[in-house]
Amino acid sequence: MSETEEPAVKVGFHRISSKVMDLTLPVVQEFRCIEASPVEREINEKRVKHLREKVDAGLAVTFHWVTAKLGDKILRGNGQHSSTMLSQIPEERFPSGLKVFREHYECETADDFAVLFQQFDDRKSSRTSNDVAAVYQGFQPELIDVAHNIAKLAIDGYTFYQRAIEGAKNLPLGDMSYALFSDKGLHPWIKWLGELHNSKTKELQNRPVTAAMFGTFQVNETAAREFWDLVSRGGDPDQETSPERVLDLWLRSIYEGTIDDVVKTTNAYQGCIYAWNASRENKQITSIKSDVKKKVATIRE
Repeated sequence: MSETEEPAVKVGFHRISSKVMDLTLPVVQEFRCIEASPVEREINEKRVKHLREKVDAGLAVTFHWVTAKLGDKILRGNGQHSSTMLSQIPEERFPSGLKVFREHYECETADDFAVLFQQFDDRKSSRTSNDVAAVYQGFQPELIDVAHNIAKLAIDGYTFYQRAIEGAKNLPLGDMSYALFSDKGLHPWIKWLGELHNSKTKELQNRPVTAAMFGTFQVNETAAREFWDLVSRGGDPDQETSPERVLDLWLRSIYEGTIDDVVKTTNAYQGCIYAWNASRENKQITSIKSDVKKKVATIRE
């Protein structure tokens, strides 16, 4: 071996068998009877609930369960939450047609078992919300030129507006909200946001501000395009009391952390609408009012 060569990594585990099986209640019970290994985490009830909701919605795919021989013991290595969830389903309601991929390994040492555990669902390989959003966006050719992070922000701002401002309760939750990319009625909004944003508009790139942008866009698209274009460029430096100039300075102070007060999400939305309404009424302002007492301000046309 040369001085520059790295020594080969010693792998202290190897696969003995792997197979796909029909997932039945006896299969679940048999797996649950296998001795738990030290690598199994504490049960996270939210994760169990999440998996159950997937099963109930018909969204479950093939589960991946792993066991390993360590010394003279056979131990569970992966599949704790899914098998726990399935074991809690009454026999008469147990789902049919599901599959499980069973793998069995042999580990030389406990450290090898720990390394094996890290190969399943490792953090760097997990799908993020950005990944999921990009998939849904990718099926919409009209949105191909919109940067992924901005397209995702458009959906996040829209759902924030619908839930927090309009009180909508029938929108898809979590990552499923990105199915809204298929709503053609939202495409003009998403494309406009993609045209507006650049590396110099970071202070505008958050959910409550984007929600305010959507609210104004749907009320008066032409005026919204003009107003937010001015805000994105810092307003007119010769008009220190123009709503666009004052709003941009306020949002930048929030983004840069130079503002004294903590601005909550709904307050940030409220501040944007305050400036928008002032602009629509041709008023000059010296500061942003963002306190939400009973309800947020109505958006002027």
